[in-house]
Amino acid sequence: MELLGEFLQDPAYRHVVLNHFPITGLLVAWVVLVAGLVFRRRETSRVGLALVAATAASALFVMSAGEAAYPAVYDALDGTGREWLDRHAALAGTWGRTLYLTLALALGALAASVWRPAWQAPSSIAVALAAAVSLAATAAIADAGGKVRHAAFRSGTHDHAVAAGGPAALRRLNPAQYRAAIAAAFGGDIEVTGRFEPQARRSGLLAVGNAQVTVSAAGFEGYEALARNVAEQIVAPERRDRLVCRPVSESGPDDQCTEAFVREAGSRLLRRALEDSDVRPRVAAASRTAEEMGDFYAGLELAALSLLVAPDFLFRVERTEPVPGAPGEARLTDDTLASRLSYFLWSAGPDEALRAAAAAGELSAADTLARHVDRLLDSPRYETGVRAFFDDLLHLADVEALQKDLVRFPTFSQAVARDAREQTLRLVVEHLATEERDYRELFTTRRSFMTRTLGPLYRVPVRSREWEAMDFPEGHPRAGLLSHASLLMLHAHPGRSSPTLRGEFLRESLLCETVPPAPADVEFALFNNDQSTEHRTARDRLEVHSTTPSCRGCHQLTDPIGLGLEQFDGIGRHRTTENEAPIDESGELDGQRFADHVELGAAFRDHPRLASCLVENLYKYAVGRDIVESERRMVDNIADEFAAAGFRLRAALRAIALSAGFRTAPPPSTGDAPPAASAAGES
Repeated sequence: MELLGEFLQDPAYRHVVLNHFPITGLLVAWVVLVAGLVFRRRETSRVGLALVAATAASALFVMSAGEAAYPAVYDALDGTGREWLDRHAALAGTWGRTLYLTLALALGALAASVWRPAWQAPSSIAVALAAAVSLAATAAIADAGGKVRHAAFRSGTHDHAVAAGGPAALRRLNPAQYRAAIAAAFGGDIEVTGRFEPQARRSGLLAVGNAQVTVSAAGFEGYEALARNVAEQIVAPERRDRLVCRPVSESGPDDQCTEAFVREAGSRLLRRALEDSDVRPRVAAASRTAEEMGDFYAGLELAALSLLVAPDFLFRVERTEPVPGAPGEARLTDDTLASRLSYFLWSAGPDEALRAAAAAGELSAADTLARHVDRLLDSPRYETGVRAFFDDLLHLADVEALQKDLVRFPTFSQAVARDAREQTLRLVVEHLATEERDYRELFTTRRSFMTRTLGPLYRVPVRSREWEAMDFPEGHPRAGLLSHASLLMLHAHPGRSSPTLRGEFLRESLLCETVPPAPADVEFALFNNDQSTEHRTARDRLEVHSTTPSCRGCHQLTDPIGLGLEQFDGIGRHRTTENEAPIDESGELDGQRFADHVELGAAFRDHPRLASCLVENLYKYAVGRDIVESERRMVDNIADEFAAAGFRLRAALRAIALSAGFRTAPPPSTGDAPPAASAAGES
């Protein structure tokens, strides 16, 4: 009975069971038909015609089941498997028509054998020829289908794969996301001023760190102060016209208006449709306050405050639910999936269309999810999401907090640092989002953006008072992302450059390698003395420093590539000498020799780990955690899809968003959400 139930309910299972009938049955039918013709046995030919008609008719049911199973099967495959599935479907759509022709001819021949016996032989010959063509067509279709079922092409990401996703998370909003949420709910003129809880970087990303930290008592006081300030602005007289309703009287409670506000603002802030248990306590508290103070807006301010300090607002609480028909397996709820998707692609909460789809339970359908993924990728807000990811990956948020030795670098300022950060992000967005170019070419492109503030640092004239796009000419020392001042000043010391820090960043953030920390007892005095007359360049000093056995291993990883950027000082200015000694930038990146930083950029472009590391970081950013072992093959398959798409970022983002690892998770041991979710909705 279980097999019968699966046959009736699962089109993929039905397709697999039935797909042998058209080809095997047709082969048997063709042999019987030809035998009847050869030996001139009318009854045998008639049996052959009946068998041909029956097996050709079975193809109608097989192809119908295949069409129904296509979305789920497609989702379970990797890039190569999907290519075979599309080929299988295309062949079936084109050559499957021969089976319809064969069916029609067979039925006609059977009728002729009864009503016009003289026509049986020629019509049977026509059926035999059509059946032979159909047999060849079904063989080609079946061959492609067999490739689809090959285990090597499966990504391990089927909806019902228990190991597909890692544990669901409790992810704190970062300051930019907090501000964006306030602007989306109440308008961009609401000022968010105050102190946020510090962020922590884990596995190279703040997005992962924000899923591993909570809010301290002092931090919650800070969030409460932020919330009070925002709530006051929301109900300020000059903003009351934009509220969802006006009270019957401003001197007392209006529960209907308060409820409308809580539901409308709450769905935006909490990123889901509100339950009555979310709404009623807030309306009751607001009503009491309005009654006591004789002021409707005092009560509404309290309702707004309670939403702004709710755990479901401050955290993205990722909840799971059982997978229907798959005991012991879990997937993200539609509300959770909507938030995860929008924060991944937009770095902001879900819009009204995505929240509506989640509320209707539509995101669990693969085709609906795919439509929303494409919609989000087609939106101008996609560029904001790209900026947010690379701001995190490249540590660019740290640039504006840099402190430099102003005696050595008098041209450095916070304005220079701010524009250096923006310069890098503008290039990344134009290259990857606007023009959809090859990710690897970021490391060799001579395209850039400039302001008057950055002009002196780059030694280029800038006429415009605004941002000015430019292309550095061939032979200019600036080429590719690695020559950007933002990265060079960030991975350096306050008073000098640092090949080791730069090499460590490149290895860890761009190639996903781990560089061990320096031993506690290492003596840095020699290397820190950059005024030495004996060891005038960083290369000279590092050669002596790295002779220490405990230092040699790490420095062999970092220094050869970090020294490739030594023609840029501690704030990213180009130079050719240090202490009047010529700087040698030559080195080797994992077997690839380079003469200078331009060739180093080309070596990174061609490095086999560059693109796959980006995919790994994108996936960690999307799910807020490290990749678990059961996801490795899936992530590798996404990297293959990224490569097959010409290393276009959009392809990687789409593949991740549609992967089962993105939307599934093992069920938590207790409850349906992380522990802090139990407080969600309480003021």
